[in-house]
Amino acid sequence: MHNKLVYFLLFLFSFLHVQSQNKFYTLIQGGANIGFANEGYKGTFSGYSTSLIFGKNYNDRAYLGLGIGSERLKGEYEKLEGNKINTEIVSAEYTQDLMPIFIDARLPIGEFSTFSKLGILANAGYAPSVGVRYDRGFLFRTGFFYLFDNPQGLAWTLSGAYAYQELTRNRIDLGKHFQHQQFNISIGILLK
Repeated sequence: MHNKLVYFLLFLFSFLHVQSQNKFYTLIQGGANIGFANEGYKGTFSGYSTSLIFGKNYNDRAYLGLGIGSERLKGEYEKLEGNKINTEIVSAEYTQDLMPIFIDARLPIGEFSTFSKLGILANAGYAPSVGVRYDRGFLFRTGFFYLFDNPQGLAWTLSGAYAYQELTRNRIDLGKHFQHQQFNISIGILLK
């Protein structure tokens, strides 16, 4: 009787474990940020980004999760300095880190094959100021992703997205936030 109970519990645990693998996902990704616009300023910032996302997998038809990232943006920009009579163009450097916390939504919209999908993604969140080197501000990202769901190994994903990032730590123009726009290209591993 004792052995049957142990076998039943092992079977139940393995069944629940297999079922839970399809209910949740983890995405580990890294990539590049390529700045192209910064409203009100001449100059853009580029850098790198990494993120870790945990979420719910809705039978591979949709993914919804919560992510945390680490980003570095670096570049130069120009601004006008002085009073109404005497103004001059000043060049300044921007080097800041970001730690965004965001909602990640992914929706596959087409298939190339049984294991290959194309979809749309959207992220929205906020990067809090967690230290001296960290800037803060709202973020929004939208784009496309490609998912290769390898049946004999790890699934991997490639994404390209437009990103808007508010940057509030501007020590030269106090009170005037950067409204930075960039392209983000990332590659990652999807565990589910």
